[in-house]
Amino acid sequence: MAGSLLDHFAALSDPRQSWKVIYPLPEILLVVLCATIAGAEDFVEIRRWGTMNRDFLRRFLPYAGGIPSHDTLND
Repeated sequence: MAGSLLDHFAALSDPRQSWKVIYPLPEILLVVLCATIAGAEDFVEIRRWGTMNRDFLRRFLPYAGGIPSHDTLND
């Protein structure tokens, strides 16, 4: 199931300017989805959850740029 969800995330078009992208869209969507399911209610909590569960997230995607800050998630 996770593979198919990640495939759907990867298939989404990303409207951001590619040369400015530090965090790939699938990585942002995965951390937001997982953190929200885990009870995170705002971008600070999403960032906190992502930081605490980085090893789990990296089982699915590389997160080479780390976990996005709450400011990045809010933009």
